[in-house]
Amino acid sequence: MCEANVYLSREGLEELLMEGVDRIIPGDDDNIFLENVFGERRLVKARIKEMELVRHRIVLEEIKEAAVRPHLELWLEPDTDHGHFHPGEEARMKLFQGFNMRAHEAASMEGLEAFVRINGQLRELALHKHHDAMEIELGQELEGLAQIYVHYKGESELYATAVMEVGHHHHRGLQPLGLPLEIVPLDYSHARLGENYGIQVLKDGQPLAGAEVRATFNGTQSRDYPHHLKTDGEGKCRLFLTARGNYLFSVIHDNTTSTFTLIKSF
Repeated sequence: MCEANVYLSREGLEELLMEGVDRIIPGDDDNIFLENVFGERRLVKARIKEMELVRHRIVLEEIKEAAVRPHLELWLEPDTDHGHFHPGEEARMKLFQGFNMRAHEAASMEGLEAFVRINGQLRELALHKHHDAMEIELGQELEGLAQIYVHYKGESELYATAVMEVGHHHHRGLQPLGLPLEIVPLDYSHARLGENYGIQVLKDGQPLAGAEVRATFNGTQSRDYPHHLKTDGEGKCRLFLTARGNYLFSVIHDNTTSTFTLIKSF
C-alpha cells in the first residue's frame, strides 16, 4: 500500500480532505494537486505540514486567500459537452461576462461584435440574448478549426477568443487572429488531464514577455483565479491541467483584457 489519507489543517483543527491519495504535485502560487486511487482530483491552496508515510498520513496546512479585486471580462464556451461539433450540426457558442468563470448578468449587445475565421475566411456573426448569456450561431456549413472572437469597446477593451473544432482530426492551419492583445495555443490538440498545455501572449502580433496570465477552470472553488503564470521571453507559458471541463486564460495589458477558452470534452 503506497497511498495515504490527506488531512487539511485549518485554524488548528484537522479534517479529512481526501482518502487513498497516491499522487501529490506542488504547483505555482502554493497550489497542491492531489489525485487518489479512485480517480478523484483536487487542487488546494496549502503547504505540506507533516508526512507520516508509515501511517499513510499527510497533513496540509491551509493558506488563506488574499482579498480579491475582480475585474470584468468576457469568455466563450460551446453549446455542447462534447468539446467539438459534427459537420452539419448547428454550431453555437455562448458568451459570458463576469470573473473567474463566474457569470454575471447577460452581456449587453451594445458595443459587442463577433467574428469567426475558418479555412482562412473571416466573417461577422450575429449575437442574441439567450437566458444567462449571449448566444452566437456559427451555422451548419462549417468544417475545420473555427477561431471565434468577440470584441467589446467601452471604458476598457475586452476580447474573448476560442478555437472550436467542427469535425475530426483538424489539427493544422491555426494562426493568430491579429488582435491587439491575444492569447493563442502553441499547438492545437485535444487537451488531457495530467498534461501541460502551452499558450503564447501576443501584443500587436509580437510576443509579450513578463505578462501575468491567470488561469481557471469550470467549477473552481477559489474566489480568485487559482493559477497565476508569467510569460517567458517568447511570451509563452505552460499550465499543468488538473481539472475536468473547460479552462480559461486571461491577461490584462494597457487597459485591454483578453481571454482564451481552452475547450475540453472531459
